[in-house]
Amino acid sequence: MFKNPNPYINAAWQGNNKLGIYVAVFLLVIIANVLGSIPGGWALIEWKSSPDSLPVYAVLAMMLLGFVTSVIALWLSVQHIHKRNPLTMIRPTAAVDWGRVAKSGGLWVACTAAVEMVTYLSFPEKYTLSLNWAEFLPCVVVGILLIPLQTSFEELFFRGYLMQGIGSWNLWAGVVITSVLFGLAHSFNDEIEAVGSLGIAMIYYIGVGLFFALLTLNDESLELPLGIHATNNLYAFLIVGYPSSSAPSSTIWMLTEFNFSLMMIQWVVAVGLYLLLAPRFLGIKLNRN
Repeated sequence: MFKNPNPYINAAWQGNNKLGIYVAVFLLVIIANVLGSIPGGWALIEWKSSPDSLPVYAVLAMMLLGFVTSVIALWLSVQHIHKRNPLTMIRPTAAVDWGRVAKSGGLWVACTAAVEMVTYLSFPEKYTLSLNWAEFLPCVVVGILLIPLQTSFEELFFRGYLMQGIGSWNLWAGVVITSVLFGLAHSFNDEIEAVGSLGIAMIYYIGVGLFFALLTLNDESLELPLGIHATNNLYAFLIVGYPSSSAPSSTIWMLTEFNFSLMMIQWVVAVGLYLLLAPRFLGIKLNRN
């Protein structure tokens, strides 16, 4: 039995770590996602053909159902098939610090808002106030209830389940493969067409996955990416939206155009701020071996 020096990766060995089980669970989760996504697919087609046919919050809710079924399938599979505590996908001791998850999300929102403010002051013509209270308030409820489930599934599946499983045999294969899979999972997003190049878009999405993977390994837990991913998506769904978004929502501000290059620059700067402030506010050491 190969043991990795990283305790987070070693959590995979707490249960049944056979390759065949990973293949079976992977397929089970995909099937759960596809079945759960059927209502969302129907709602999105209806809404695009006739925007007045369904309220935005209903479309958003149905689109997120696939992630609800997926996270349930993954959680039960780890518990009953792998025979280990699903919380070990977050922290190897299963003692998750949810307050730290929240602090990580709060720090990310602060960094994102700071970058957004600088962008707004530099290019105010790129922003327009789009707040519609009748649509916004229901979207807030749906977003707070379901978006954290969507982002938690992605983190648990890619950085938790798969990176621990693949990484238990080869650490860097786990990092690279899961980052690429994370990128490919976003290759059907509507904004890909607006970017005009799948390859360029994949640089961003795989880069995001790689950042989350390395942050997880360094911190030896999934707490920080869980917070970042949830608040990042809530921010995009409720605060500042952009044309060609992969999911409809009602935001406070809307960008007048989808500028992918600017979005990548904003993300890189936000990551830099987060990494600069995280050691002080979250108690992590970025040079941990």
